[in-house]
Amino acid sequence: MKAAVSAAESSLSNSKSVKVRFLAGRTLAAAGQTALAQKVAADLSKELLNEPQAYGKLIEGEILMAKGDPRGAIKPFSEANSQLDTWIGHFDLGRAYLEAGALPQADSEFDQCLKRRGEALALFLDEWPTYGYLPPLYYYFGRVREGLKSEGFAEFYRNYISIRGKAGEDPLLLADARKRAGL
Repeated sequence: MKAAVSAAESSLSNSKSVKVRFLAGRTLAAAGQTALAQKVAADLSKELLNEPQAYGKLIEGEILMAKGDPRGAIKPFSEANSQLDTWIGHFDLGRAYLEAGALPQADSEFDQCLKRRGEALALFLDEWPTYGYLPPLYYYFGRVREGLKSEGFAEFYRNYISIRGKAGEDPLLLADARKRAGL
């Protein structure tokens, strides 16, 4: 995680683009670097356009998720989606609903993500690939469907494993997905 924080800090000092600040802010929030993540979120929220403002709200939600407050994260994630309808916004809101135990709402958000999965290929419409955000959707969707006791929930885990199984950089999700899929 130290390397990710260092890379995020370096990115912030080398670029002022909205995309770079957003991704760095998400990384910092996930790593528990709350003060710096809050600064990035506040700076984005002060901008004139809806896009950076929405990304600021998404970082605010990530900070709350990292603090173990998914119920608190629902509000900024919802506000971000009201400002700008993005794939990543629905994904984040789905994760918050899942962790808060609101499975039907999480199911709805992840269903939107699955229907709009092509957007995960380029989250920022700048032709830089962002496909790496899609595979976790299958894992989290599997958790929701498993919690709802839906038949076929294991298929979501198998999809995740088929995509990420050889990657090795997310052993916690992979191990859990294999266990939940009965593999």
